[in-house]
Amino acid sequence: MRVYMGTMFLAKKWLGSLLLPLPLLLILGFFGLIMLARQHRRSGSALILLSLTALLLLSTRPVANRLIAPLESQFPPHVIDIDSPVQDIIVLGAAQVADLSLPLLSQLGNAGLIRITEGVRLAHVYPEARMIVSGYAGGEGRSSAELYGAVAQALGIASNRLLMLPEPKDTAEEAAAITPLIAGRRALLVTSASHMPRAMTLFESEGAQPRAAPVGHHAKESNAALPLYTYLPRGRYLERSEIAWHEYLGLGWQALRAAGSSRP
Repeated sequence: MRVYMGTMFLAKKWLGSLLLPLPLLLILGFFGLIMLARQHRRSGSALILLSLTALLLLSTRPVANRLIAPLESQFPPHVIDIDSPVQDIIVLGAAQVADLSLPLLSQLGNAGLIRITEGVRLAHVYPEARMIVSGYAGGEGRSSAELYGAVAQALGIASNRLLMLPEPKDTAEEAAAITPLIAGRRALLVTSASHMPRAMTLFESEGAQPRAAPVGHHAKESNAALPLYTYLPRGRYLERSEIAWHEYLGLGWQALRAAGSSRP
């Protein structure tokens, strides 16, 4: 059973990675080149033009923000309320590279660094709260949960306030593992703003109702007039589009599974 689940997890990761904009559109462009070589000029040219145009648009700030903003705006930022303290602060795992030659914070990816920093900030605001940090190793020598724990302690959180869950491999497994731990308790869920809709849906499907504490927003609109060069295609905007695309794929997968499980 464990081998089967591991195979399914890897298959899901491979498929999800291939369906992201960059690999998907590059594959489309490659097929366009093959069609051109086989004298299917119109179809080949159309595929190449489609892939290049889509990559161009997804690499621009307006398109990237338009994609990710609906995800990030579903849950407002957490408002501190000392009169209603929380008992648990949950920080969901994120990609990391446990390279011991690097400083501790450099071993975290951007999403993980932002999540645990917010978790620690909230832990200082609510000094009685327990911190639940999760995430597996993913081939690294140190799990995301363990790395989070080390960062939290380095930033002043006592070890007896930390509960580390290094086994869950994705958000669905995190929700299943954490829900029994927070039953009847007031909990905050810390994760990336774009990931929050999917995370909350998964926790609610397990019967948990944590309060959202989104962080790491990408769709930021400046009040100042932006120079025209900020509208040029850039790698960071393509990454922003990919983050949004990944979340929409995840939400679509959740909807398909829910529909399948509801059939008689």
